[in-house]
Amino acid sequence: MSEQEVTRGYSFPMRLIHWVMAIMMLYVIIVGILMGNDFKVGKHYDYHRATGFLLMLLVIIRVIIAKLSKPPVPKHVGEKSMQQLAARIVHGLLYAGLFIQPFLGWYATNAWGFKNIPFFFGMTLPRIAEKDREWGNQLLEYHHYLGLFIALLVVMHIGAALMHQFVFKDNLIKRMIKT
Repeated sequence: MSEQEVTRGYSFPMRLIHWVMAIMMLYVIIVGILMGNDFKVGKHYDYHRATGFLLMLLVIIRVIIAKLSKPPVPKHVGEKSMQQLAARIVHGLLYAGLFIQPFLGWYATNAWGFKNIPFFFGMTLPRIAEKDREWGNQLLEYHHYLGLFIALLVVMHIGAALMHQFVFKDNLIKRMIKT
């Protein structure tokens, strides 16, 4: 296999979505932690909700692009099957969490009493739950714990990427930066 084949990176759309999602996740995690610790974050409540919903849409787009595009070759050189399994599990849980979490937050926010959740460009997310503050509080607690779990998965993902780059020296990060 040629050096070019070994170092071929991910497609531009996949790289762009990856890094945009990374920035967005950092934002929603930080604001979510502040919200969970009773810091007053003003308009960031709305931005947190809107960004979370946008993340869910990007997950859907990313999965579709991944299914339609050719992945880089080869898979990580010398990687053991347990590492591949761990990567698939972490990625699967991360995608599932990023898909479920916005719906959970949306439903919880509606149940708590907010009728329309502001989105971007003056749009709002419609009401999907009737007001039931007790149920809304319970759902927000689930949303909080799922958020912490997603943050843990993000830390694991970053740690694995750094391990590949600096321990395995297989240019994984280089492949996520260039084609």
